Amino acid sequence: MAISNGHPTNDSQDEIKVISSPLALPNGVVIPNRLVKAAMAEGIGLGGGTPREGHLNLYRRWAEGGWGIIISGNVQIDPRQLASPHDLTLPSHPSTLQAYTQLASSVHSASSSPLLLMQISHPGLQSSSTINLSRWPWESAIAPCEDRPTVSEGPVGWLWSHVMWPTKSCRIVNINGWMEIVNKFVDAAVLAERSGWDGVQLHSAHGYLLAEYLSPLTNPDPKPLPDVPGSIPLRLHLLYLILKGIHDNTEKRFIKAVKVNCSDFVQGGLDEEQANDIIKTLVSWSLLDIIEISGGTYSSPAFASPESLRTSSRQSLFAHFTTSLLPSLPPPPTGPAIILTGGLHDRQVIASSLNERACDLVGIGRPACLFPQLPNEIILNSKLGDGEARVGGYPIPGSDLMKIILGGSDPKEGIKLVGAGISTLWHEWQMCRIGRGTEPDINMHWLSGALIEEVWFEVLKGGPMGWWRYWRG
Repeated sequence: MAISNGHPTNDSQDEIKVISSPLALPNGVVIPNRLVKAAMAEGIGLGGGTPREGHLNLYRRWAEGGWGIIISGNVQIDPRQLASPHDLTLPSHPSTLQAYTQLASSVHSASSSPLLLMQISHPGLQSSSTINLSRWPWESAIAPCEDRPTVSEGPVGWLWSHVMWPTKSCRIVNINGWMEIVNKFVDAAVLAERSGWDGVQLHSAHGYLLAEYLSPLTNPDPKPLPDVPGSIPLRLHLLYLILKGIHDNTEKRFIKAVKVNCSDFVQGGLDEEQANDIIKTLVSWSLLDIIEISGGTYSSPAFASPESLRTSSRQSLFAHFTTSLLPSLPPPPTGPAIILTGGLHDRQVIASSLNERACDLVGIGRPACLFPQLPNEIILNSKLGDGEARVGGYPIPGSDLMKIILGGSDPKEGIKLVGAGISTLWHEWQMCRIGRGTEPDINMHWLSGALIEEVWFEVLKGGPMGWWRYWRG
């Protein structure tokens, strides 16, 4: 929330000028300012499928808010392999194109003209059959290995893992299986372009399938894939084929972006030195316009744990990585723009990060669920001093109680995913409120959100009147 303890100054105006400055990408597209609404699962609708009315309402609010880029939540390339029961999917039906075209139009009709990127994803072994109900419980997720996420040590963690993932993942062993994944990602990008979206972001972080392919922990023995130059490391074969396929099948001005981990934060996984080499190699291909830096997996969800961000002088868990990396990369438009997301919720800190080139673009996620017009009303609002031009630090009523109930309170054997999930769901419910035309509620108790937003409106469709509207379409 904005904190009123300052007045506009000359420094404030300089900071606003930096943040509102446009940025040209390698493909020639110009981003109107440096603020990016980062990807978040919107929590609207159950069982996959195409955008609903709630998505249109939510994205209109963001589009009117002054963002330079809006990145969608997960759009899964395989409707049977979901990361959450609310994920959007790309079913093979004529209405699919129309639904995504309508969502793009709702964003592009805004006067601020933000760019719109579709985050295309595959959750890999982290896809839960019991939570998502997109396949039978005994049907496995698919991945480069046979495994299941380990959410914590101890009996509670063992129980959680086996309830959410009753079977270990099924390893993709043949080349045709991987080429099918490549084709699905490329097809998703082509559909996004035909629907009027400005680009796609490949989700290759957070322990998802593309990240699993990069990690020595989940892909210890990668095999070569066809039609990849011999100079490219084996772990990068899958990303290369997808990016090359998108490049060859879309226009130059269609933005190609990727989200990658700077670290998996788990022993044996991708570390910062390996991530550094991967990013430099990705840049050398000249196939990318934007790279977003993130980190963590379901086992160690740094990307979804705001409390871990307080340790950084720049308020971002990943700034130390980008500060050392970016001097070795060509700045845009010669090279791809770098997005840094996580904890950058203060005008002064955002401007400082841009001036020092800890990043080229700043991603803001969860505060955008409470303040959809955050850029115009807070960060870029010249009437607010620096002390007022910041958000974040708000508590979630009832979250501590839920951590105890769900086994996430113990610092040693507690389930880290529980704490992250409690925050994620609460913010999803705020987006659901916006989607049905109700303002967000920063004072909403977690249990109230679970009962009203999740059970009543999402599962029960709002009762008889909601059923009637749903049946009428």
